[in-house]
Amino acid sequence: MRVGSIMDDAVTRGQSFLDDVAEQALNRADPVWPDPKSIQGVLQPVPAFDPEALLPEVLRNWIMDEADRMPCSPDYIAAGALVSLGSLIGARCAIKPKARDAWLIVPNLWGGIVGLPSAKKSPAISAALRPFDRLVAEAMETYQQAMASFNSEWVVYEAQKEALQGRIKAAAKDAKKGNLESIAHEFLDHQQKKPEMPVLQRYKSNDTTVEKLGELLRDNPYGLLVIRDELVGLVATWDREGREGERAFYLEAWNGNASFDTDRIGRGSIFIPNLCVSIFGGIQPDKLVGYLEQAANALANDGMLQRFQLLVYPDHRHWEWRDRIPNKEARDNAFAVFEALAEFNPESWGASPADDFAKFPYFRFDEAAQEIFIEWSGDLHRSKLPVEENPIIAQHLAKFDKLFPALALILHLVDCAATGRRTPVTAESALRAGAWCEYLEAHARRCYGLLTDDGLRAAQALADKVRLGKLQDGFTARDVRRNQWRSLTTEEAVQAALDWLEDEGWLRSEPVGGAGPGTGRRTQRYSINPKAVKAGISDGSHDELA
Repeated sequence: MRVGSIMDDAVTRGQSFLDDVAEQALNRADPVWPDPKSIQGVLQPVPAFDPEALLPEVLRNWIMDEADRMPCSPDYIAAGALVSLGSLIGARCAIKPKARDAWLIVPNLWGGIVGLPSAKKSPAISAALRPFDRLVAEAMETYQQAMASFNSEWVVYEAQKEALQGRIKAAAKDAKKGNLESIAHEFLDHQQKKPEMPVLQRYKSNDTTVEKLGELLRDNPYGLLVIRDELVGLVATWDREGREGERAFYLEAWNGNASFDTDRIGRGSIFIPNLCVSIFGGIQPDKLVGYLEQAANALANDGMLQRFQLLVYPDHRHWEWRDRIPNKEARDNAFAVFEALAEFNPESWGASPADDFAKFPYFRFDEAAQEIFIEWSGDLHRSKLPVEENPIIAQHLAKFDKLFPALALILHLVDCAATGRRTPVTAESALRAGAWCEYLEAHARRCYGLLTDDGLRAAQALADKVRLGKLQDGFTARDVRRNQWRSLTTEEAVQAALDWLEDEGWLRSEPVGGAGPGTGRRTQRYSINPKAVKAGISDGSHDELA
């Protein structure tokens, strides 16, 4: 007991000494604190949106007017418009990027817009899809008229069917009532004249299961656009237990040129003649990071995120007051392009007909455009991909083999709709496609660059805990680590976060302990800038990275 009491006294005195040292260290600290800075990282640079280089005039005037009046980044509306146009063309036609080869590309695309909640992502998506509203309304009106005719024809059909069935029963009972075999043939002829229920032309869906989407694609073989205001919600459904087939379905749907059959108990069999899906939506930077981390895992990386080729993350556009009349002429001209492409006949616009090697009517590059594509392909495969150090970016850029021809075809058909031109894909459209690829490469590097944050997310997580009062003045790195907060689970992450917050004026460290025998190991204790708590400084997840 005597020995235990001595040891207890020693531990108590040692702890008291450490507490005194810590208090003295904190008291010695300069009471004047600087204003804490926002915890922000450095984004990869992206070029300013160049409407002259990227957009045909008929789209340019409309998109820039919408973006300026909102105001929002024109990148958002432009990306949405191109994905929408690609879905509208869909599997109506394709492009053969090589002069003689059978390689065939359908111009359906996947894309998204990255930005903070204040970046006007939702209004931009709505603006880009507004031409679809008119198409949907017209399709519904046509469908309702067709249904009215169908219901009338169905009543007549059923009445005639019942009459024939009655004659068959009567003849079966009494041969004098008619020739049974003759009436049976008459009934068979009647069955072949059964009215077909009209199908509603669909252009998009905002919320659908894979099973229902399969039914929609069966009835709309040119393809559909799946819209999600938050892409995270859509992608998350692909990872749920028991829904693994959805991921494979969408991976195949990105190609846009293959049939697909599904068999479900209770739902029966669905035979989809052509599986073609376009996708577009919005996503916040912090939510994008989580999915980029998954993509970076070799075991989980199946190329899904790399399929979002039109992923744009422009610099934040600051709000300014705008109040002027929309450019009606620009809007009407752009909408007319959508309407023309919703009904066009590819062969009458210059496409070669489908054949044994091509499932769809197809366009080719003209001679000048072909040379542009050959030069671009050589630069991609001989210069860029072999020296790309980031494997995720290399996988993303490798899919530009589809992006360039698809964009060239979309832009060419936009020109055809606006000007009446009926030619192979021109050099002008090929140059625009190349400009888009260069522009989108920079945006891809910005998006994937969110993974290499050098402790940013850990610093933001720690700043959030400090701001919310989760740590007391004089805490240590061990105090942080034992909580196992997200992004703060390892010693390295915690130290990186502490160093970052100290550099930005949130914290101040003082070494304590280790002054002599029995005083323990030297430790850094951190005092908290009162302004960080009182001012409610954001952790950076709600601020634009700059």
